[in-house]
Amino acid sequence: MNFYKFFTLFLIFFASFYSVAKKNNNETYSVEIVVFEQLEIIGNEELESQKLSIEGINTITLQDKLEISLNEKSIINSFDFEENEFSVDMMPIYETNANNKELSGLTNIKTNSQIDEGKWFEKKSKLDQLNNIYRRLDRRKEYKILHKESWIQPALSKENAPYIHEIFDNNGLLIKLYKSRYLHLDVIAYLEGNLSSNKDKKIINKIKLDALKDSIPDEIKDYDIKINTKIFKKDEIVKPKINTEETFSEPLIRLDEVKYLLKEERRIFKNEVHYFDHPKIGIIVSVYSSL
Repeated sequence: MNFYKFFTLFLIFFASFYSVAKKNNNETYSVEIVVFEQLEIIGNEELESQKLSIEGINTITLQDKLEISLNEKSIINSFDFEENEFSVDMMPIYETNANNKELSGLTNIKTNSQIDEGKWFEKKSKLDQLNNIYRRLDRRKEYKILHKESWIQPALSKENAPYIHEIFDNNGLLIKLYKSRYLHLDVIAYLEGNLSSNKDKKIINKIKLDALKDSIPDEIKDYDIKINTKIFKKDEIVKPKINTEETFSEPLIRLDEVKYLLKEERRIFKNEVHYFDHPKIGIIVSVYSSL
């Protein structure tokens, strides 16, 4: 990239960027991305097509926001049970006593972390931090916006963090946010390639379940809470609205030749905007605390 184009992008970022308050140590992050194509390749650099394989790496796709409806009949029927059918074995109830050591260890219990795992890896689409940058780029003739997206997620270890695979036309972006001692971003972007990832939610559900388990205070992990499930009738209380258009799953494509490829991994700081440069592809990523 020549100096003029680099300086122009720098001015766009500088004029649009503002910092986010750092008032908590929450491990959930809001991520925003803008992917654009640089329509003119300036310079003598020859860009050859390359083989890209995503075989053997952990990938997921962002989930659409789930629309649900309440099954009113099932809610009414759930209260139709015999008096003795409902049994709850709960932790003992103690009288307030400053000298009770067992009680003192259970008072003011707080969860290990405040999490909003229900919205992890769910598409938000709306840009907050990058909206000004997006609008400025969209007005310039030398750039073509290819994709924008936002979501929230945790920062897992490098071994456990999945790549999020975003596909737009025959282009794609794989992005992995993880934390070792510091935060890191691993970015793989390609143009004119045909790759795909499984839309199975098992990996996402496991991440959410592990986070929920970790949030339970150690003081109460040994107590069992049992509820007689007979109070719930056959129908589910909450029914998701199923997308009938998804009638079959296509075979996964994990290896293909791509015309342009960007691959970069770097250490980052939260509450900042990060730019990944390529003669043909531009990736802008914002990672900031979700609260």
